Amino acid sequence: MLSVYLLSACITAPAQAQGHDPEAQLRTFAACVGRLTAIVEYEWNMSGTVSAETARRRDAATDIVAAIVPVEKSREVLSWRNAAKQAQSNLLSRATSSGDTSDARWAMQQARQFETACTALLTL
Repeated sequence: MLSVYLLSACITAPAQAQGHDPEAQLRTFAACVGRLTAIVEYEWNMSGTVSAETARRRDAATDIVAAIVPVEKSREVLSWRNAAKQAQSNLLSRATSSGDTSDARWAMQQARQFETACTALLTL
């Protein structure tokens, strides 16, 4: 299954960065699902389509979280996902609607940094 392969290939980077803390790893991947979901929605709203790459990355992160989330953590993980999705959505909205070009540029830079951090976890 894709999620098991991605999990085994990608878990070392978060583990090294987070001291082998499974909950921190789960929180990281859950946040990435939220952020990547916000990007999918942003692409859809801006152009009416979602890039295959963005959808693939979101689906891969979702598969990883589904494979590692303990049942008793499901609600908490959903909360982490939603908070990260809202944060990413806020940055993207600010980037496209701010009247201050430097503020808009900063917001887009922040959004891209979060996206890059998440996609780096999925790089095989």
